[in-house]
Amino acid sequence: MSFLTAFIGIDRFADHTIRELSGCRRDALALWALFGDTIPNHDSQILLDADATTAAIRAAFDSTLGRAGPDDIVVLSFSGHGTADNRLVTHDTDRVRYADTTIAMSELATRFKNSKAKIVLCVLDCCFSGGAPARVLDDSPATRNQGNPLDSVAGVGRILISASGINEPALELDRHGLLTSALIGALQSETDSVNLPAIMNDVMQRVRTEAARLGHVQTPVMLGVIEGGIILPALRRGHKFFTAFPEAKGARVTQNLMDLAVFGLPNTVLSAWHEQYQNGLNALQLVAVNDCRVMDGQSLLVVAPTSSGKTFVGELAAAKAVADQRKAVFLLPYRALVNEKFDQFQRLYGERMEMRIIRCTGDYSDQVLTFIRGKYDLVRQRYMCSRWRDVFRRLRYDASLRH
Repeated sequence: MSFLTAFIGIDRFADHTIRELSGCRRDALALWALFGDTIPNHDSQILLDADATTAAIRAAFDSTLGRAGPDDIVVLSFSGHGTADNRLVTHDTDRVRYADTTIAMSELATRFKNSKAKIVLCVLDCCFSGGAPARVLDDSPATRNQGNPLDSVAGVGRILISASGINEPALELDRHGLLTSALIGALQSETDSVNLPAIMNDVMQRVRTEAARLGHVQTPVMLGVIEGGIILPALRRGHKFFTAFPEAKGARVTQNLMDLAVFGLPNTVLSAWHEQYQNGLNALQLVAVNDCRVMDGQSLLVVAPTSSGKTFVGELAAAKAVADQRKAVFLLPYRALVNEKFDQFQRLYGERMEMRIIRCTGDYSDQVLTFIRGKYDLVRQRYMCSRWRDVFRRLRYDASLRH
């Protein structure tokens, strides 16, 4: 028996009209790393963002479902956008060639049925319709079929786990989809192995509880039948996981800015900082990194005198967010200050590091649609503008929704 696995996570899309996501890449990376650390030398693939094209995803299906033998187990996961007519959105989905650049659930169902694999496990951390306020691919055609599109995929020897019911949103929290986060927690059992159907009650309860805290209803769905269940080795964190998520080890740094490489920051960022801040990190910044864990995604309120290095603490957190394929927003009180910091960031992070820097002050020339669609890395925003305050409130409300 051998494992054939493929993990797909898409936060960014080639089509500028498709809104970006924030936790899908991280979902796929975590599962890929945990399976790789637990089952070394098994046949595994990972497709993230630009690598997850329609052709590449189909090739991954061919090399797993298509190549599996009667004693093999196939594990697939997809985190990203779904559509109202039950399709998976790829990195290169094109609205003009919509049918040719998305992957229909009917195609996945056919591949499941034709596969010779003994067991197929598929995890879909996306939603296919969801009522309001779920966000699916804008303007995707609505299906006339009122049944569950997942039914055709599951069957004997085939288990499909979907993030939510057909008319519910799929949510994310703490940079993971609720479903993936719950699965990762349940699969890291203290025992040597886990029976997947046996842990699903716990997974579903975790998702329902977290969704309720966010003010929504989300109930994962598991379909399919396997006699005796699926016995998987309990997932263990190892080299691959800690390389992908160095914050999980509680890494500490010295005054040397180059130490920040342990958090996955690119050398271009560290070199630019080394040139600009030749004395390295000061005492305030070391406390923020080592004790308050700002690079691990922890919240932090800094109150300190002028010129003490508060702004750079924010830049540290923002650079880490961008390195993790997330976004960073700086709120400033005056338009002139926004313009000043925009020019500074554009020179340092835009021109030298090719980050996408935008500004939002309420001026007619601002990049409004760029901000709404999430096509940026860093944004300078004037928080006193009531127009943008309303927009930011709406984006914060939607931030937990996964397409």
